[in-house]
Amino acid sequence: MNVSTRSRSRLRQTVSRHLRRGFVRAIFARPGGGDDEVVEGDGGVPDAAAITGLLERALAAADAGRVKQTWIIDAEHRVLIDARHGGGKPIAHDSERVIKQMGGKDRVLRPDRSQPLLQVIGIMNPDGTISAKHAKKYKQISHFVELCRPIWDGLRSQRDFGAEPLRVLDLGCGNGYLTFVMTEALRLAELPARLHGVDVRGDVIARCRERAGTLGYHELAFSCATIADVEQAAALLGGPPDLVVALHACDTATDDALALAIEAGARAILVAPCCQHEIAAQLATAAGRDGDGPLRWSPAMQRHSLLRQDFAATLTDALRIDVLEALGWSVDTLEFVDDSHTPKNLLLRARLRGSVRERGALAAVRQRCAALGIAPRLLSRL
Repeated sequence: MNVSTRSRSRLRQTVSRHLRRGFVRAIFARPGGGDDEVVEGDGGVPDAAAITGLLERALAAADAGRVKQTWIIDAEHRVLIDARHGGGKPIAHDSERVIKQMGGKDRVLRPDRSQPLLQVIGIMNPDGTISAKHAKKYKQISHFVELCRPIWDGLRSQRDFGAEPLRVLDLGCGNGYLTFVMTEALRLAELPARLHGVDVRGDVIARCRERAGTLGYHELAFSCATIADVEQAAALLGGPPDLVVALHACDTATDDALALAIEAGARAILVAPCCQHEIAAQLATAAGRDGDGPLRWSPAMQRHSLLRQDFAATLTDALRIDVLEALGWSVDTLEFVDDSHTPKNLLLRARLRGSVRERGALAAVRQRCAALGIAPRLLSRL
């Protein structure tokens, strides 16, 4: 892009003037977005040689079409420069602006307080803004934190976590974004915690470890394992998990996560079931084997697989709740929004009342399943 001599001179003057206060980061972007160039600073005032180098980089970026330039001076101040004319617009990142970024609500993960996390998980741009396309995801993770808070508050009331931290096991953690969100929220709640994320994909776990290091989350670790084989990961927590989380566990992987939580006597459980195929297949088999089977009351349900799948998904989760309640957990059903699943999902939030009951308490649930001709994996695990 051809930047005029006058604009280049004005750009030099504008940048030089504001760099006298130091800078944290500079972002050079194209008007349409994408392919940003980021220059990191240390917050201090650069010397003359460094300023000369920064000016040359700013001019070179402008020549390459990156004319939308943001200089972050400190946590509260930044300067927006359009290299096409070289003028700068100082912006104060004050409380009013922060509240606007949060959609008018005071959220736990404030942009001015949790900026490193929000940038690492891709919600916040390098210049500290949250674009319209990421605003929805920001609201979603904020909603997730609010769903978690009653769990943490309840656990805090049960024992002192000063000497022994809260132990959180995240099964099937995927890219770990919500694991990072939990870590940040627990830090802000001043609740000492140790978290461990588990997933079967080695490349995903490697990226999670890298991001945890970038954020300085020393209390957060990751390992590559299946949900059915996480004994070593659980051991790394320093004791049985207080909270078991499974937000990306498909089909019977959710049952494996619940079985692990039950066997460990976890005080709290958060799961978002998805892809519930097991019971649908069993119902179809029973209907085909016996015309007087569990779906005899609805010929349409027998004929239409989509209806049978929806019914089976609801039945699957209802039976999971039956199992948890029979063994001593109280369960809430909540709407949970997560882009990695369907737009709206069921979140099961369970808290253990007292101690885990004997398996004999499941007799009534087993009888109901036998009457339906189904054998849920969760019951077989217990």
